[in-house]
Amino acid sequence: MKLIKTLCASALLAATTLTMPATSMAEEIDIKYHAFTGVGPSNLATRWFMDEVERRTEGQVTFTRIFGGALGKLAGQPENIKVGAFDMGEFSPVYNPGLFPLANVTSLPFMTDNPMAHAQAGHELFKTPTVEAEFTAMNQKYLFPGQWGSIQLLSHDPIRTIDDLRDAKVRAHGGAAEILKELGITVYGIPWGELPAAAERKVVTAAIIGAPADAYAFGFGEIFSYWDDVDWFYFPMPVSINLDTWNSLPEDVQQVMVEVGNETVAQARNLLEEAEVEAHAALTELTEVVNLEPAAQAEMDGVRDAAWQSWVDAREADGLPGQAVLDDFLTILKKHGG
Repeated sequence: MKLIKTLCASALLAATTLTMPATSMAEEIDIKYHAFTGVGPSNLATRWFMDEVERRTEGQVTFTRIFGGALGKLAGQPENIKVGAFDMGEFSPVYNPGLFPLANVTSLPFMTDNPMAHAQAGHELFKTPTVEAEFTAMNQKYLFPGQWGSIQLLSHDPIRTIDDLRDAKVRAHGGAAEILKELGITVYGIPWGELPAAAERKVVTAAIIGAPADAYAFGFGEIFSYWDDVDWFYFPMPVSINLDTWNSLPEDVQQVMVEVGNETVAQARNLLEEAEVEAHAALTELTEVVNLEPAAQAEMDGVRDAAWQSWVDAREADGLPGQAVLDDFLTILKKHGG
C-alpha cells in the first residue's frame, strides 16, 4: 500500500508540475520601445539598457526597437506611453512642462558644471514621491535617465554680448528660455523636428540645442556658422515604461530592470561623453567657437536666481510645491558633487 500511495503521489506531483505555470524566468516577454529619432546620441543609453536587460535575463526579455519617430514626435511621447501605443521610450519634461511641471526643475539654467552629478541627482529626484506622482498620473513608471545632454548655443552670426542676443531670433526652451526671459529677450519655441528648416530659412538665427553631440549628429554644424561652447543647462530626458506593462512584469524581471536602470545613470553620461569627443572635434571644424564675453556671462549669472524664482512662483501659483522641490533638487545635487 505504501508503494501504491507513493506511486500515486508521484504521478499526481508530475501531473501538477506539467500544469503549473512556468516560472517568471521561463516566460518570454517582449517590450515595445520607441525612439522619436533614428539611432543616435539621444538613445545611446537606452540601447545599452536594453542590451543589458536582454543579456541578464538570458533572452527572456526582448525589446522590439522602433527608431525614427514612427509612432510620434518627442512632444507626443508621454501620451503615447500613457495609452500604450508603445511600452517604453524617452521623453523630456522640457517639451511637456504642463504634464511634468515639477520634474522640469532639472532644466533650470546654470545649476552646476558637473553633468554627471546633475544626471545622478535627476535620477534620485524622479524617484521621490512628489515627482514620481507626475509619472504615475501619466500611467508611467520612471526607469532611468536616457540622454542627459549639454545644451549650448549655435548661431548664424557671432554672439558675444547680451545685445547680440537681443538682436538675434533665438530658439530656446527649458532653462535657456527662463534666463533669456529674465533679460527681456524674446524666445521662439520651435519644436526639434521643425528646427533645421527654420534655421536654414533664418526664421530663427540662433538656437539653444543639444551640443556638441546632437548638433553634429543632426547637421546643425552645417547650418550655423558659430558655436558658443558653454553649457546653459542640461537637458533631462527620462525613460519611462507604461505602468500597466510594468505591473504585468514578474518581480524578478522588474528587479533586473531596476538594477540595470540604476547602472544606466552613469552609462548615460559616459556614453554621451564618448560621442561628444568626436562631435566636438567635428563641430570645431564646421563652426567658429565664439563664446559670450565675461561681462555678458556675468549678466546672465546675475539673473540666474531670478529665473529660478520665476519658475518657483509659476509652480506655486498652480498650487504645486515648487520651492520645496527646487530645494530638494539642490540638496540632492550637492550630495552628488554638483
